[in-house]
Amino acid sequence: MNEQERRGRLTDVSPSRKEIELEIPDEEFRREYDRVLGEYVGKAKLDGFRKGHAPREQVRALFDHEIRHDVYDALIPRVLEEELKGLRLSPVNVPELKDLKHEDGQPLRATAAFEVLPDFELPDYRSVRVQKKPVEVADADVDKALEDLRARAAEYVPVEGRGVAAGDYAVVEMQGRDLASKRLLPVEKAVVLAGHADNEPALNEKLLGLAAGEERSFEVAYPKEHANRRVAGKTIVYSLKLREIKEKKLPGLDDDFAKTMGVAEGLAALRDKVRRELLAGRERASQNETASEVLKAIAAKVSLELPESAVDQESLAILRRLLSVYRDSRLAPEAVESLKAEARRQAVEHLTNHLILEKIAQKEGLGVSEEEIQAEIRSLAQANGIPEASLADRIRRDPSRREEMAENLLFRKAVDFLMKTSIMS
Repeated sequence: MNEQERRGRLTDVSPSRKEIELEIPDEEFRREYDRVLGEYVGKAKLDGFRKGHAPREQVRALFDHEIRHDVYDALIPRVLEEELKGLRLSPVNVPELKDLKHEDGQPLRATAAFEVLPDFELPDYRSVRVQKKPVEVADADVDKALEDLRARAAEYVPVEGRGVAAGDYAVVEMQGRDLASKRLLPVEKAVVLAGHADNEPALNEKLLGLAAGEERSFEVAYPKEHANRRVAGKTIVYSLKLREIKEKKLPGLDDDFAKTMGVAEGLAALRDKVRRELLAGRERASQNETASEVLKAIAAKVSLELPESAVDQESLAILRRLLSVYRDSRLAPEAVESLKAEARRQAVEHLTNHLILEKIAQKEGLGVSEEEIQAEIRSLAQANGIPEASLADRIRRDPSRREEMAENLLFRKAVDFLMKTSIMS
């Protein structure tokens, strides 16, 4: 069957939804039926016959229903794949089969419904203009970044001869007891930052002044909607024992500190390095924000119906990422619905941008060379601290990963192209 004949069987339900009528000649069905029947004969165990030696007609009579459905399951996907290949269509979902009709001596007929990424016309994307955003790093930004480095390099040293003070790290043992049922909860060992706002107020109060080896108790009445179901709606009496006090010691902000950060030239050089890194990060963020503005302006001029199955799949992936932030919390139903709506909004935006960038790359003749893929592998290996040969071998054994890498590089090129044509200085 040529493409024109196939097109005659294709129905455009919408820009993203298609239906194709399948017709399989009876002779082709019979050939497949005989093949499957032979398999059943080879496996059948019927009384009075050795395995594989039962009469074909008897096997046919016993298993005709099962054989026919096995033929449908083998024949229809194969024919559908050939039809789709001839039409150069790639469904984004598993095709849905409907209206299957078949009578002896007649062709097998069915309709396959599926979704595809829609074709669309690009607007004049070269005419989009956005203002270049200035990027600056103030001395206060550098000071804050250096303080963050000092905090990460802090040491926690044991303290003796005094009780817990705000800001100390207290190594404690706690055990709760349900005031109503008298049931004991498991013993918990923890390191608590004394005075922290997220702590129970009663815990902060009892910790202050407590010396190593001393014990105190406190009571907490938890609301019914508390995230921890074990204690929600209960009043718990805790016994608290202090094992050890540790005090946070920050390194001095000097040349010696700079050397521990890998900058042998001293503090001034470390400040310069931090400033450059902050500037590079803000430039990347600014570029991403500008690219998002450009794509939003183009998308506003595009008439595009996205396949619902693709939106659903992308929404689910995004929703899982959003929910992972709340893994240890109980969310109200309205909060979950809000996250679902946000996941869908992001999914539509991601898919729309994906299709726009793909179309621009095609129109501008952008491509990705083997050398660029190898350079990307080298960059990823260095960034993750793994041998380049090991990463290259993994990607070689996983074609989908290589394809994804090439696609990301192509989209990056398309974004760079848009940025060059769109930014106003």
